[in-house]
Amino acid sequence: MNTEEGSQAPGKVHRLKDGRSLGYLQVGDPYGKPLLHFHGTPGCRLDVLFGKKFAEENGIRFIGLDRPGLGLSDFQPHRKLVDWPDDVLELADGLGLEEFAVQGVSGGGPFALACAYKIPERLTACGVIVGMGPAYLSTRGMHLGNRVIFFLSRYFPWLTGIMLRKSARETQDLEESIERMQEHLDDNFQKHDADALRDPQKLRIFALGAKEAFTRGVRGIAYEAKIFMDPWGFRLEDIHCPNLYLWHGELDTNVPVAMARHMAEVIPGCQSYFFPNDGHYSLPINRLTEIMATLTSL
Repeated sequence: MNTEEGSQAPGKVHRLKDGRSLGYLQVGDPYGKPLLHFHGTPGCRLDVLFGKKFAEENGIRFIGLDRPGLGLSDFQPHRKLVDWPDDVLELADGLGLEEFAVQGVSGGGPFALACAYKIPERLTACGVIVGMGPAYLSTRGMHLGNRVIFFLSRYFPWLTGIMLRKSARETQDLEESIERMQEHLDDNFQKHDADALRDPQKLRIFALGAKEAFTRGVRGIAYEAKIFMDPWGFRLEDIHCPNLYLWHGELDTNVPVAMARHMAEVIPGCQSYFFPNDGHYSLPINRLTEIMATLTSL
């Protein structure tokens, strides 16, 4: 099925067994090594456009998925983190993928780890890129905006949606959103992150992804904040997945590096890489191709 009405961005919909729609976008080589990408929060399937050219040139079938309530995917009431691998398997089976790699960026990190915990037999590799750790343990070191969102999601969840509606409104006129982002890049981002987004093509993908994330409103995004603050349903120590990698920037204030170091220490067999000059946005943009190459080489 092609892109649904109400979305001008590329993508398709897979109908799940329970009747929900799951949005996704494939780029690259349709017969290449499959790599499933889980976006941040907020975010959507359009992240894969950052790696489209590299995927085409290097035999990678790069597939971005919209999580429930974001992009083209229907909201899923009462969902838990450990429910996500079931949706992933349904799409993988529908696309004829027996084995595949997964990678999760930022808020997508916990969802990649859920797959590593629940369906390791189907994974060739798992990558966590500037990924969230268990926020219910601690948000120490995280910048104030994120800490407020997580606090509200735990104690006043209805306020989370109100805060997100302002962000949603600001993304809906794409050209205005891009112009506003360009004007305030250096005000809203640390220098290394602003520099990574300064390229007009990358900024357009970033802005289009922000707009598309809110296609179905704010409910799905607000609910994800609650998911991060709830117990995940598994311990990091109980993940046993071959070829599990973690990449993190030491200048990251969205997801503090201490959180990433904790995950690297307790996840069995985790291969971790820390970059002293990268932050939350610069690392996944500037190092995406080497990450994709690593995860599809196995």
